[in-house]
Amino acid sequence: MKKGFSIIVCCYNSSELLRETIRSLCSLNSSNDFSAEIIIVDNASTDKTAETASGLLKEFNCPFDFRIESEPKQGLSFARKKGIEVSVYDYILFCDDDNRLEENYLINSFRVMEENKETGALGGVSEPVSDIEFPEWFEDFKQSYSAGRQSENNGEIRSELHSLWGAGMVLRRTAIEGLYSNGFHSLLTDRTGSMLTSGGDTELCYALRLAGWKIRFDNSLKLRHFLPAKRLTWKYLRELNRGFGRQKINFDAYLKNFSSNGSGIKDKDTDWTKRFFFMIKKMRSYGFRKIINFRDPNPGDPEIIRMEKTIGSMQELLRLKNDYGKMITETGKSKWIQHK
Repeated sequence: MKKGFSIIVCCYNSSELLRETIRSLCSLNSSNDFSAEIIIVDNASTDKTAETASGLLKEFNCPFDFRIESEPKQGLSFARKKGIEVSVYDYILFCDDDNRLEENYLINSFRVMEENKETGALGGVSEPVSDIEFPEWFEDFKQSYSAGRQSENNGEIRSELHSLWGAGMVLRRTAIEGLYSNGFHSLLTDRTGSMLTSGGDTELCYALRLAGWKIRFDNSLKLRHFLPAKRLTWKYLRELNRGFGRQKINFDAYLKNFSSNGSGIKDKDTDWTKRFFFMIKKMRSYGFRKIINFRDPNPGDPEIIRMEKTIGSMQELLRLKNDYGKMITETGKSKWIQHK
C-alpha cells in the first residue's frame, strides 16, 4: 500500500457547498514523504454535484490525483465504504462537503499517525463558521454540530463512550480493512439524503476499539465547518438530537460488549423491555409540566434536547424490539472483536 492520504468527500446534492471545500483541498500542503488523492463520492444526488466537483477540481488546478465515483445506495456509511474500496493510500481522510481543512492538515495528520502506530482513528478541532450570526444558544449545543474540540488534551481518548466526528477523521487503512475483511458491517445507514440520522463515525470508533485499536485527538488538526442558516434553527437542532437518540440504541451492540469484556452477554443486557422501561422512567423525571409543554419552541432549553434524545431512543427501540437482543449477541460473536 502507498504512503499517503485518500481524501474521501461524500456528497448528496452538494453543488452549492463544494466550492470552498474543494478550494481548501486543492490548497493542502504536502511533502516528499507522502502523496494524496481526492475521491468525490456522489451518493445518488439529483443536482449537478458530480459535474460541479469535476469542474472545481480543474478550476483550482488540483495538485493531487482525483476522480468522481458514484454510490447509488443512499446513506453516508455506504458512500464512505465505496470511497474506501476504491482508495489506494495508507491513510483515509473523511472530509464532509461543508468542511474546509487547514492547509497543514495532511502534514500534521501524517506526523501523528506515523508516530502512533496503534492509532486506528484520529481527529482534531472543528471551528464553526456561517454566513449568519450564530444564535444565542449555539455555544451550549455546538457539539451537536461537530464543532469545537473533541478532547481536552492531545493523545489517546480512553473513554469507551467517547468517539470522533466523521468530519476530518483520519483512519488507518489496516485498521478499517481489518474490520471489513472479518465481517464488520454497519448497523446504521447513517445520514440518508436529507434525513437527520447519523452515527456511522461513532460506530466506526466503537468497532475499532473493540478490535484493539486506539482513538486519538490532536489539536494540530484544524478545519472550519460551514453551517448554513437552515441548520442554525432550534427546530433543526431538536430534530438532529431526535436522530442522535435513535442511533444510540444501535450503539448498545458495541457498548454492552465493551462491558462484558469477552465474558459473555447477560440476559438482562439483551432485554429490550428493561431498556424501554428505563427510558419511560427517564421521561417521567423531566416532570409533568415539561412534558405537557414539550411542543413549545423553548429555544435554548437543554432539557428539551435531552427529551428529544430520549424519545428518539424509545422510537428506535420499539422499531428494533424483535431484533434488539440478537443484534447485541451477534455483534459479540464477531470475528473482528479482540476480546481482552
